[in-house]
Amino acid sequence: MQAFPSKKSPLRQAVNAALLGACLASALPGVALAQEPARDSQTRAWNIAPGPLSSALDQFARQAGISLSFDANSVAGKHSAGLTGALDSEQALGQLLQDQGLQAQRQSDNSWLLLPSVGESGALNLGATTVTGERLGATTEGSGSYTTGAVTIGKGQHSLRETPQSVSVMTRKLMDDQNIHTIDQLLERTPGITTYESPMGGKYFYSRGFKMLGQYQYDGVPLDMGKDYVQADSFTANMALYDRVEVLKGAAGMLKGAGTASGAVNFVRKRPQDKPTTSLTLSAGTWDNYRAEVDTGGPLNDSGTVRGRAVVSQQNRGSYMDIAKRQDQAIYTALDMDISPDTTLGFGASYEDVDATPCWGGIPRYSDGKSIGLSRSTCLGQSWNDWQSRRTTLFADLTHHFNDDWKLKVSAVHSRNLQDIKYAASEGTVAYGDPAPTANSYAALFDYDHKDYGLDAYIDGKFEAFGLEHELILGANGSRGSQDDVYAIRNLPQRQTIYQPNHHFPEPADDTFWPNMYRGGTVKETATQYGTYATLRLRLAEPLLLVVGSRVSWFENRRQSNNLAWGEWSVQDARTKETGEVTPFAALIYDLNDNLSIYTSYADIFQPQSSYATVSGAALKPKIGENYELGIKGEWFDGRLNSSLALFRAIEKNAAETDYIAHCGTSADGFCYSDTGKVRAQGVEAEISGELLERLQVFGGYTYTQTKTLNNIDSQAEGRASTSYVPRHMFRLWGDYQLDGALSKWTVGSGVSAQSSNYRVQTIKLEQPGYALWSARLAYRVDNTWTVALNGNNLFDKNYYQTVGTASWGNFYGEPRNVTVSLKGDF
Repeated sequence: MQAFPSKKSPLRQAVNAALLGACLASALPGVALAQEPARDSQTRAWNIAPGPLSSALDQFARQAGISLSFDANSVAGKHSAGLTGALDSEQALGQLLQDQGLQAQRQSDNSWLLLPSVGESGALNLGATTVTGERLGATTEGSGSYTTGAVTIGKGQHSLRETPQSVSVMTRKLMDDQNIHTIDQLLERTPGITTYESPMGGKYFYSRGFKMLGQYQYDGVPLDMGKDYVQADSFTANMALYDRVEVLKGAAGMLKGAGTASGAVNFVRKRPQDKPTTSLTLSAGTWDNYRAEVDTGGPLNDSGTVRGRAVVSQQNRGSYMDIAKRQDQAIYTALDMDISPDTTLGFGASYEDVDATPCWGGIPRYSDGKSIGLSRSTCLGQSWNDWQSRRTTLFADLTHHFNDDWKLKVSAVHSRNLQDIKYAASEGTVAYGDPAPTANSYAALFDYDHKDYGLDAYIDGKFEAFGLEHELILGANGSRGSQDDVYAIRNLPQRQTIYQPNHHFPEPADDTFWPNMYRGGTVKETATQYGTYATLRLRLAEPLLLVVGSRVSWFENRRQSNNLAWGEWSVQDARTKETGEVTPFAALIYDLNDNLSIYTSYADIFQPQSSYATVSGAALKPKIGENYELGIKGEWFDGRLNSSLALFRAIEKNAAETDYIAHCGTSADGFCYSDTGKVRAQGVEAEISGELLERLQVFGGYTYTQTKTLNNIDSQAEGRASTSYVPRHMFRLWGDYQLDGALSKWTVGSGVSAQSSNYRVQTIKLEQPGYALWSARLAYRVDNTWTVALNGNNLFDKNYYQTVGTASWGNFYGEPRNVTVSLKGDF
């Protein structure tokens, strides 16, 4: 892909003049041209992957910096061998079109029209013309890019530069290149996101020092995923189903109503395509990690008005930890139908299944918090540990274009997650000099049933006033989440040996948990929220844009529980309600020049906390606060490279603070809470994504986060870090480079994830020093269909704790060095 400077630069003017003046002196090889001006003699190195002809033409247009127009039917089903080597643009286009029955006709300085060659039957239907040009779109499949032309997390489509908040986009190519298959793998590689392993399974995610619990959207529809734990935030989410994942950092109340200063995650599904495509991916790796994926789809009728898609993936994998293993299955189907030229109806379903033998609970430390130095394979669980998770999702959406400027979109999602869990773990500190330390053992039994419904509808349009163009978005959305949970935790009579664990304790019968439990009970909860929202993007002057918006939200929650915690039974039947809560948002964006814009934004924070109770048994009042951001964003080479630098500050008041002395059975975890907490987080974020140099894609960022407790139930905690396991410094970078010349079939990639120290204080301080993890990828294009790649992670086999827990439990090692070899075919 050719990188161009600003349109107004002398170099850009010279390039444009050269392209305009280089008028085809002779016919393209294998292509009949409408005229024969002088040939463009400027050569460049081309790198176009084999695959569908339409995809190859898309890549050619982006690398050449031109626009191509063609009838979708004229390229449907045709395959391209790709293109490599040094050629001028005419030679390159000629080679791509050779034997394809098409001829190129120049229309303007930067535009070409592809027509049937002489002797080919059929005529070009201009009404069905597909246009591919210089700029990337919102969809990232087939773009070959680590960035995107537009994000949809804030309704409508806006470029990253036009979005006055920090947003990271994990594109399809980025996920494929790094072998990202699950939500936790994805967020572990997203700049600014911290993951924290829960001792009861799954991972919590933190952004800017705040937990991202429940802040998820599916194609823009908000859902209350992760309600009351459900294996932390790490619910099943197979990345094979998605085109991209958009991660907004900062307050996201405008998107959903309730939310913290952490942000939101929008999963954007793969959609049926207008041309036949099929891909097959096979991989094998360390710890018996085997995976297969088939992705196929295309038009289902001659006119292409009905399109379908299906994705099936299966992965079986072991672990560096003893006994641990996991099997993931995912099935996805989608259908798009053009009801009219202006209206499209889409619907589909997915099913995700996890069948695992997990190793939860973590490992202990010495009584003073020092690491024991256990093998990374150590697991204190049992071979009968079992985790079954089944998630079914149904979705539908309708998009109608009233005209070129106004459209309506209505979307609905339903998701049901069933989880059956039974596992054992051990906890207890280790004394120095003890040759055979042991730990108490316990077992847990869970039966979860969570249902989520979401609906979103909005109208988005542009209008002119005072000689300038403006945009208005009006919408409403709502979600309803319900849970019906039963759980029980009981002690086991056996003590676990730390240095030589026994994985074959007798499995307790399920009916022994309830009469012998020390913690457990039933929880039924229904949370409903809905609201209306509006956003006005008002162009005050050519370089100045004002973005103002507001959401009015209604919340209602009913929680019924009967819990045993710390020797006391507690019955709760509580209702909480919030009416007409207003969440405002405001921002200014000023264009400094063709490439740079500065912005500032403000957003309110509002988060109900009814799952937690005070000592008196009352539900906590909602968390409130404000979020400020000031930044500069860059868009280079017609949007193929994006960059950003932001300063942020967020203050949350009424934050839930754990009272570790008192116990409340009505709280989600049995502890009592205080809503007097006040915390502040501030810092700096910098990010870059896209084509930094020709044939070099990069994605990465640096984050500085400083958190501080301003008010706490424990006065000694005031002035300290409010989230100490979020490192102050974090740096993540990944790059992928396509070699040139005789080595053009080779691609090399490399990356690093580095962070400063993090720690946890609970009577004593446990610390993990800073570390850096290196990874790499080497890929070889075998022929026009197949590509083989080798990925390696933690190349220098760094031994570190990915999560710091307590002296008794909750310490998890990070993965040792591992490799994966994969084979991918595009048909």
